[in-house]
Amino acid sequence: MGEASGRVRAVARPPSAVSRQPSAGGRQPSGVSRRPSARLPSAVAALVLAVCFAACGRSGPKPPPAPPREPSIAITHVTVVDVAAGRPLPDQSVVVRGDRIMVVGNTARVAVPGNATLLDGRGKFLIPGLWDMHVHALFDAEVARTFLPAFVGYGVTGVRDMGGKLDVLRAARFAVLAGTLAGPRIVAAGAILDGPQPVDPSVSIAVATPAEARAAVDSLAKRGVDFIKVYTLLPRAGYFAVLREAAQLHLPVAGHVPTGVTAREAADSGQRSIEHLRDEVEPLCKAAADGACGRLLDSLRAHHVWLVPTLVVLRAKAILDEPSLVRDPRLRAVPDLVRSAWGGIRAGQSGRPPAYWREKRARFRGELALTDAAWEDSVPLLAGSDAGALYTYPGSSLHDELVQLVRAGLTPAAALRAATLGPAEFLGATDSMGTVAAGKVADLVLLDADPLADIRNTRSIRAVVLRGRLFGRAALDSLLRSAGGPASPARPF
Repeated sequence: MGEASGRVRAVARPPSAVSRQPSAGGRQPSGVSRRPSARLPSAVAALVLAVCFAACGRSGPKPPPAPPREPSIAITHVTVVDVAAGRPLPDQSVVVRGDRIMVVGNTARVAVPGNATLLDGRGKFLIPGLWDMHVHALFDAEVARTFLPAFVGYGVTGVRDMGGKLDVLRAARFAVLAGTLAGPRIVAAGAILDGPQPVDPSVSIAVATPAEARAAVDSLAKRGVDFIKVYTLLPRAGYFAVLREAAQLHLPVAGHVPTGVTAREAADSGQRSIEHLRDEVEPLCKAAADGACGRLLDSLRAHHVWLVPTLVVLRAKAILDEPSLVRDPRLRAVPDLVRSAWGGIRAGQSGRPPAYWREKRARFRGELALTDAAWEDSVPLLAGSDAGALYTYPGSSLHDELVQLVRAGLTPAAALRAATLGPAEFLGATDSMGTVAAGKVADLVLLDADPLADIRNTRSIRAVVLRGRLFGRAALDSLLRSAGGPASPARPF
């Protein structure tokens, strides 16, 4: 799943998928247009003028025709979910023009453009587009072609890919931005930085020394990654070298806590997010109620380190012996190479005694308790499914993750924030996404039922707006069928 170690050829940085606020270090966002040089050889300039006057007449060039009006969408009489406050705002109208939200307000006071596509939102609920902040969709081209449309089909308008192949990332990012492939916004790490013998060599750069760590960070930065992913076997000295080099380049670091580093050290040293909970923090936090756990959570909160529990994949590991996993209809849509890998892992666990699985299930209950403790202690949380990992699926597993977050103890509003406003805060992009507000990007999900009353209602998707493009229920079903998955039972819009 990735690039082998070694020198990576520097190429032009592709455009970012997210509009970011400027960093404190002043790093200029990618995709900034530059003014062309005004100098032109005089002979060439004269020839250009001569051709222009000959073609346009002595009065000079005619003004260009007015550009066509951008398409508009108006969702009227809808209940907007204020994810920041966790409250419904009834009888609102939302007007979208191009790829931006232009107006949000009480329906009686909002003027609807005459050319707008109208959606009657009576009895429906509008939320910001959902983000899955831990996925693996870019380790194979076929997987990317299958997974990316499925995310959109389930209302996931943004993903953070936690390790894949750089050539697949580049191709997928440009296909999505060009509109040739329906897919979410992509924030990605590219290759993973792991130890000299990586856990997964196909998507990893092997790092043995601090010098190799710095070189790997530099090469990934030149290839246009959005952050650096660190992994389990990365040597201690290499890990801290990664943090220092990434900080110089204004790239955040996320991922696992290497085995030679404690979670407290990772939090104190600047790692921005820690994935998978107890797999990473257990050396300091065996039980949510013990003193070491409290001290760790205090450190995470103080340094604003985000936890990504990925409860849905941890649950899959705990119930890997259950036949229900291989009876899931979503499994039919998974590419063969992924399905085979999952089956191999499951087969390798066959024959385990019942006591082994009882311990696994008890461990998962502890992970739920730790998630609740983190939330109660105001540690920031992000919703991530680990889609592409063990029996986790693109798009639909994010909704499963939201259910598990509520099961752990979060309110539906808090779980919803972990998939909307939380990602915007983490990415430094609250000026452009995370809430339903004028000026934000037009990434929206229209629901048939209230997610604040029951988080399972995030599955009741009636329509999705992605970069201002409307996908009604029939179009979403078509996306899911093209990705090989089952269509929603909801009626066409």
